[in-house]
Amino acid sequence: MEELRQVTQLVVNQVSHWTPARWGSRGDTLHQVLQRIAGPEHVVPRLSDVALADQLRVLVADLMESTPDQARLSEAIEALRELRASLTAQ
Repeated sequence: MEELRQVTQLVVNQVSHWTPARWGSRGDTLHQVLQRIAGPEHVVPRLSDVALADQLRVLVADLMESTPDQARLSEAIEALRELRASLTAQ
């Protein structure tokens, strides 16, 4: 769980200060990752881009609290790593 907490914080630190102009289509990308982490059984509402970092924090905290399934936590870590790489490359 510590690894998930760390990679989440890295993403939050990377995007939390972005202005709406900087987000561009990246907000849609982050929202897709949020939905991937939440799973198909939960619909993640699409909030404004500037709220996505907070939405990520809440979603990951809920996941860590409610999911002892290591495979699901590992999937979330991988999704966030891929997101970081994508955001850095843009």
